[in-house]
Amino acid sequence: MDRESLERSIKWQPPAEIKSPAKIYYKDNYILISERYKGVHIVDNADPKNPVIKGYISVPGCVDMSIKESTLYVDNAVDLVAIDLSKIAAGQIEVKKRIKETFPELVPPDGMGIPFRYTKANRPKNSVIVNWVKK
Repeated sequence: MDRESLERSIKWQPPAEIKSPAKIYYKDNYILISERYKGVHIVDNADPKNPVIKGYISVPGCVDMSIKESTLYVDNAVDLVAIDLSKIAAGQIEVKKRIKETFPELVPPDGMGIPFRYTKANRPKNSVIVNWVKK
């Protein structure tokens, strides 16, 4: 993904199917479930017998997340992003801060390192790895 697109990629989306859940957080009657490389599902759990998937925060390159007060901290590939969740009940989020190049590039799931053809020197300028797909 090009850097400009990466920086515009965090958006509130309609509910999406949870295909590959990873981390889970519980905050103020909401369950946040990360989806590796994709983003974070938001589930309203005010009525535990009837949880409702409220929406989805698209965060390409998401591998980890944490919450402090009403802020979601998440990796957007190599960047650390702080997202304000104070208006989550209305389906609104706001990126409060982005710290670029905080994390190393995402390595393939095999852990063998980035193949030569995908290193920074061999791919388009200003591009960022946000996912690995097995073919």
